[in-house]
Amino acid sequence: MKLTGAVLRLGRHEEEPGSRRRRMPKTWAPVSVIEGHVGLVSGVVFSPTGRRLVSAGADRTVRVWDPRSRLCVRTLEGHTEPVSAAAFSPDGDLLASASYDKTVRLWNPKTGRSQRALEGHTRSVEDVAFDASGSLLASASFDGTVRLWDPQTGEPLRTLKGHSAEVAGVVFGGSSNLLASASWDRTIRLWDPRSGQELRVLQGHTSLVNSVAFDTSGNLLASASSDGMVRLWDTNTGRCRRVLEGHSDVVTSIAFNYDGSLLASSGSDRTVRLWEPRAGTSLRVLKGHGAPVRSVAFSPSGELIASSDLDGMIRLWAVSDAIRLV
Repeated sequence: MKLTGAVLRLGRHEEEPGSRRRRMPKTWAPVSVIEGHVGLVSGVVFSPTGRRLVSAGADRTVRVWDPRSRLCVRTLEGHTEPVSAAAFSPDGDLLASASYDKTVRLWNPKTGRSQRALEGHTRSVEDVAFDASGSLLASASFDGTVRLWDPQTGEPLRTLKGHSAEVAGVVFGGSSNLLASASWDRTIRLWDPRSGQELRVLQGHTSLVNSVAFDTSGNLLASASSDGMVRLWDTNTGRCRRVLEGHSDVVTSIAFNYDGSLLASSGSDRTVRLWEPRAGTSLRVLKGHGAPVRSVAFSPSGELIASSDLDGMIRLWAVSDAIRLV
């Protein structure tokens, strides 16, 4: 077990014009910075309890942090190339990581032991996601496919083909009745994960699609693109409901909070933006990163937002109250 200290720094956040229609909490905490990785941190994710934060690094490690003390409680080593993403099973007993080494690794997050490596992709694996039951694991790869696995046995179940370019993101939604994949072919595809059938192709972005996220209902899907836009899609009709504009560069990652009332996006413009998806309004711009921001995640309670950047910094943005309409 490796223990790594962290440094607490102060940052700032700004209100967007028009955001006074909502009362933001008075206790938005200053930005705290977690340091430990060497180089880019590609992904961050909270455990289901919110007691742990996991980061995926270009230094080939997966790190497990205590978000309260900002100490690294465990470093998981085994990948031979940069780690691009990580995901917890719903019960928190499994942790999956994706890597440029073309594998997905499954770990016991409590002991740090690697349980198995899933092989089959022919290029780097960019994202991983568990379904709501924990019985399915999806992986997205630059080989243009999404693969479905049994996380308990490591057996490959199905390969989803349809994208004409690299697949950068994958997520389950709608109580796991839907699977969405984001691709550099500028499309999002919706799949039935049980049958492997392609259900819809969502088109509208004018550049690479980097990330996708469902709200809790599964009826609303958000996508982040290199065209600088966030799009919100109705998964029942395939229509784009809203286009959220504000980032001045590539939008790298997207995440809903626990009830879908808030949406966070990260960008190469070094900011994290907080949105109200129903109204399509930008609520705040969180500034403090000194490099392009690569990933963003809400804690299960919605009290914390974690973001990571190209310089290896992880920032925690804390909210101690609920956000209320006025």
